[in-house]
Amino acid sequence: MSWLQLDPALLRIGLFIRVDYGWMEHPFVRNSFLISSPSEISIIQKHQLTKLLYDPGRSHADALAAMAKPASEVSPKLGENLSQASEEDEKAIQKEKAFHIQRASEYRTALDEAERTYADMTKRCSILTTMANTGHAEGVQLANQIVTDMLALLVQPSAALLIVQGEEFDDQETALAAQTMNVSAIAMLTGKFMGLNWPQLQRLSLSVLFHKLGKEILEAVPDMPPEVVDIVYQHRDYLGESNSPKGLLNDDTVQLARVVSTVAKYNQLTSDRRNRKHISQTQALSHLYVNLRHRFGSDVIDSFIATMTVYPPGSFLEMSDGTIGLVVKTNPLERMRPIIKFHDPGASKKETPVIDLSRERSLRIRKVLDPKSVPKNIMNILSSGQTVGYAITVV
Repeated sequence: MSWLQLDPALLRIGLFIRVDYGWMEHPFVRNSFLISSPSEISIIQKHQLTKLLYDPGRSHADALAAMAKPASEVSPKLGENLSQASEEDEKAIQKEKAFHIQRASEYRTALDEAERTYADMTKRCSILTTMANTGHAEGVQLANQIVTDMLALLVQPSAALLIVQGEEFDDQETALAAQTMNVSAIAMLTGKFMGLNWPQLQRLSLSVLFHKLGKEILEAVPDMPPEVVDIVYQHRDYLGESNSPKGLLNDDTVQLARVVSTVAKYNQLTSDRRNRKHISQTQALSHLYVNLRHRFGSDVIDSFIATMTVYPPGSFLEMSDGTIGLVVKTNPLERMRPIIKFHDPGASKKETPVIDLSRERSLRIRKVLDPKSVPKNIMNILSSGQTVGYAITVV
């Protein structure tokens, strides 16, 4: 991409331009786009947007050739009197921009709520682990309360996966509890996609909360359901962490164990960017599908990938207009068109634009980027540099 300065008088249909202002300083949904109508030229002139650039490589050849001709030979002067069509087009553009501004506000509200819920759940999960390790009688009761709260979100039709970003936890105990919450959110959404019934979802959710504990510890916890112990133990067989032979378990237990194993493996591969063995979300999905589908089962792997989508939260994308975006939330209604934050050089970190790709049809995903290839300045704007975890949101 090679941006060149553009004299506003040379605006032409077919030029791929960049409106070099902050996202909130102009009426268009995107900063960069191909001029496709006289209305767009008219709107640029009306709002006196003079800081313009164009990309010859993505502009139409006839538009580039027309730049050598006087403006009067190419199109009428559009800025003096807006036609009715131009006014209607501008209203439509402004309405769409308002929608995305509202969507950005909703995302930030959802993120604030998710961060509070995530911190609370992580704290409770940490207490739960301490209770279990000491054989506390109320450990299972607290686990059931956590499961009930999470299932209340899961049953909502709009339940989706959202990334929670921030600083890593200082102490190891809380960090482990956070990893448990990550696996819980993804596993429960996967279970929902699989069509598991309510008792199955409850067993799955309880098993995930205890999946990092040893079998002897679990068996010593008062009122611990034996099927939860079996699922936790079985999931280690699938991960290759157990040297003991598999017991006689029913099909339901085996399937739920495979869900826990799949999500735990994904989280292990993607959770810590400081680890040299860390891989991106998309690379982890590919690894699971190619190398572990036979072990974890196509019924689980296929449902897990469908839940995470081809563009899981935390993925960096290059868009068709050349901008870089970060997937922040899955879109349960259109899985190939997630909600993204995209880099706008003129916006502060708090004002980073959020676009719902299910609404912005002209913007396409060109490719998934390796996080290591994302420029540091863009990484710092879009992400804290590390994804703390995942939460279920209904906004």
